[in-house]
Amino acid sequence: MAGTTVTLAQVKCQLHDKEANLRRMSSVVRRTKGRVVVFPELNLTGYMPRDDLFKLSEPMDGPSIKAVRKLAKETKKDIVFGAPVRDENAPGHIFNSCILASGDGRLFRYDKMYLPNFGPFEERVFFSPGRDAMVAQGMHARLGLMVCYDMFFPELAKLESLMGAQMLVNVSAAPTTSRHSFLKVMPARAAENGVFLAYANMTGVHGSLVFGGGSVIYGPRGDALASARELGEEVLEHEVDFSELEVARRFRPLLRDSRPEVMDRLAEVIRGGPP
Repeated sequence: MAGTTVTLAQVKCQLHDKEANLRRMSSVVRRTKGRVVVFPELNLTGYMPRDDLFKLSEPMDGPSIKAVRKLAKETKKDIVFGAPVRDENAPGHIFNSCILASGDGRLFRYDKMYLPNFGPFEERVFFSPGRDAMVAQGMHARLGLMVCYDMFFPELAKLESLMGAQMLVNVSAAPTTSRHSFLKVMPARAAENGVFLAYANMTGVHGSLVFGGGSVIYGPRGDALASARELGEEVLEHEVDFSELEVARRFRPLLRDSRPEVMDRLAEVIRGGPP
């Protein structure tokens, strides 16, 4: 079978405690069979440690990220996790990043492009927005990396699918109040691109936010293949068969039928405003 086993780690993350979160990551990676292991958004530090971001964030060669890279190489697993990453070239800039530490020792990074700043969210106060999509070639799969609110922007999922992603991986720290909206758009993102989608959401409580759990894997026709419970912790594992991508796209060739002129017009309107 041309596929792999995916583990979604729906875990509670300790706010401000990177050492505790690294220990938990190591435990999950070593005791599960998944060759692709996915943790939630900002899993390394907990969601939104606010002013502590400036001391908890690391560059890509920081000690915590190096530790995950070492773990991935030792276990020969692809580990996807969220972390605040400091830009060494532009001091003061911190990104809400999704990192792939591949089983063969490489690191890939996607910086969250769509930063929510409404309701209980204030990410634009602390983070700089990312500038580009990322499809990362892991040891076991080609993964299109995304973070939480990115799910609501179909152009990113479309772009990463066209760039060759076999699976869109979304690391998330979505509260219970967002659950209903995610359930509407996630199967659409999978079906409209004929791609697998893995969504790993945080659980637990940070301040006023109660994280919803409900991690899930969708197939390329938008069917939920495996789902974790809402709220409490759960480690979900599922075998995916990437040969299903060809079948799904043969019967509904949505990527083939994408129109660049529509994308060009979309960019014009966004830059210039509606006519």
